[in-house]
Amino acid sequence: MADEIGSNHFAITSAGKLALNAIDYPKHGRVTALFERSFYIEINDNWFCFGASSLPLGPLNLQTNVPANINWQASGLQLEDQVKISAFHIHFGSRFAFSYRDAESWQPDPTIDLDKTTIAAGLTTLTQQALSMAPADGLASFLFPDGSLIAALPCAAPAIAAMTKFIGDENPNSEIIRESVISLIGLGPGLTPSGDDFLGGMMIASSLLGEYEKLRILVDTVETAASATNDISRAHLKAAAQGIGAEPLHATISDIVTNRDQALKASLKRLDAIGHCSGWDALTGVVITLRAWLTN
Repeated sequence: MADEIGSNHFAITSAGKLALNAIDYPKHGRVTALFERSFYIEINDNWFCFGASSLPLGPLNLQTNVPANINWQASGLQLEDQVKISAFHIHFGSRFAFSYRDAESWQPDPTIDLDKTTIAAGLTTLTQQALSMAPADGLASFLFPDGSLIAALPCAAPAIAAMTKFIGDENPNSEIIRESVISLIGLGPGLTPSGDDFLGGMMIASSLLGEYEKLRILVDTVETAASATNDISRAHLKAAAQGIGAEPLHATISDIVTNRDQALKASLKRLDAIGHCSGWDALTGVVITLRAWLTN
């Protein structure tokens, strides 16, 4: 619906808690990335991703009530368009305005009690179900230690082995993983590279498991190497450092740790829709962390 000056008014219906809390009146920002089905803005060093209701929930994501078939690249939005926050709206010049005052805040559900036997069974279920779904690209091959899926990025194997050892060590330190993190940052395909998503998955899993000292080391080490990747990926890594990723990833993790085999199938399908192979790369980081933790 357009108002008297031509703005199309819509509403943000659901938003990641991190994104919603970062909306800061009366700040200004800009459009930083533009795709057919979503776009990113940056305001005061905080990043937000806008999309229709089909956009997965996530820490940076803002679901809106725009038409499902909208093409943002054809909508008139352009890179570097100015963004303004008012008391109740986010404005894109005189073209679009999104109300945020009634947006529903999303964050992952609290973790239930973790049982090692159940988690081990859930990981077995995962490998059985994932083999026919996992992509050839990225790091998903490392979900299958038996080599049943050929590695697209075999160069990552030494780094992943070192990261696995780090999680399993009783007295870990940053020197164990420094070079591995450096080699993973920016590695592989996608808007958020595979190596970044893998490290994000490790941080999310470490938070889930209550491995806070290892999480601290991971976060500090990733921060020192993050200049090697792009702004959008750094924003997602910052969210992962707080234990938060995309909702389909959290649903998949929950189904693994509780060994809900039927629910897991549906969660994996939704995970598969995240990025080029980003959902799978993040899941690989989670699974590597869970496996290493089970050996403690």
